[in-house]
Amino acid sequence: MARAYPGVYAYETKQGKRYRYNFRDSDGKQSCKRGFLSSQAAAIDKAGLHVQAAAGTLHLSTARFEDYFESWLAGHKPFIDAGTWNDYRTHGIKRLIPEFGAKRLDEIATADVREWLAKSSQDATYKPKTLNNALGVLVVCLNQAADDRLLQTNPAAHVRRLPLGHAEREYLRIHEIDLYLSCCSQTYRPLAELLISCGLRISEALGLIWEDVDLFTGTITVNRQAKGARGQTGPTKGRRARSVEAGPDLLRTLTDLKARQGEHQNILQRRPVFTMPVRRSKAGTGRWPSAGPPAAIDRNTVTRDWHKAALRDAGLRDMPLHALRHTAAATWLYCGQPLIYVQRALGHASITTTESFYGHLEQSLLKTVARDTEAAVRSAGRGAAHR
Repeated sequence: MARAYPGVYAYETKQGKRYRYNFRDSDGKQSCKRGFLSSQAAAIDKAGLHVQAAAGTLHLSTARFEDYFESWLAGHKPFIDAGTWNDYRTHGIKRLIPEFGAKRLDEIATADVREWLAKSSQDATYKPKTLNNALGVLVVCLNQAADDRLLQTNPAAHVRRLPLGHAEREYLRIHEIDLYLSCCSQTYRPLAELLISCGLRISEALGLIWEDVDLFTGTITVNRQAKGARGQTGPTKGRRARSVEAGPDLLRTLTDLKARQGEHQNILQRRPVFTMPVRRSKAGTGRWPSAGPPAAIDRNTVTRDWHKAALRDAGLRDMPLHALRHTAAATWLYCGQPLIYVQRALGHASITTTESFYGHLEQSLLKTVARDTEAAVRSAGRGAAHR
């Protein structure tokens, strides 16, 4: 039997028994906190509120989560990049506000957050990573509410993330690469070749300017990534620049692309490598001929139109554009490159990340190492015997 604590009351929910308690803040306002998994947890939390109330530092907020989230998001905008801000907003609108929006901040309990996460994980439309990211947004938001003295503690702070497990990354098999490229449009093909050959993220590729491409040494320096739809750029993921090697076929493609763009050399160097084509009709995708300097390609055009069209025309299965980055990694491993090379080329901060994504591919390729090594030794021995 659970121990009884003064002022702590049990009640039944669909998920089982929960506990609540009533309290008053420093101004005498009465409220109730619910959702505790044990009477002891409720009693400990109540004792902490009594201490704050006695010290005059506990003041209840009547703000609903939905209202607070919107004000927090607006105040957060100057401090993060546009892509991150839009991700926060999307998680709020699609996943957090539908669950917590009508509740007062102090009504949200840790048990509520756990139950939301468990319930959402049963929805096949949500991947564990997506829900973990949504939980991360909730934690950051409620951290601010705690700093603003609207909460005693953050109820989401110690909720465990969902296990991700191993998810097979889709990629083009080596015999499918030429088929895919042959079905790319003339405008898209140079970009597709670079994504497959160098493993850049699409945002990194669209952030390249000609100054980053050394056609003489075959080196491409990744300094930035495109952000938003208006040509803005920012630091790369992890804020680390890196250099990648380009093979002779890709260098020829980039040399031809640079020649076709036909700008004066000192002007071209600061221009995007991949630019929107000139629009031929009002319904076409691209820029008008008199719209000023060529602007970087919109990533949505690549993802939703050009990439999908290439897969369809090649008769290949559907896969996200990011699969071209995985294609680069799988091809490097297939051709005998070590995992450390893949890590550095992709710009992963840790080899652990690379191993979690591609370690199983490396292991499958290493199965032939012992056989090939023995064959090479026997061949060398036979050669020495005949001399």
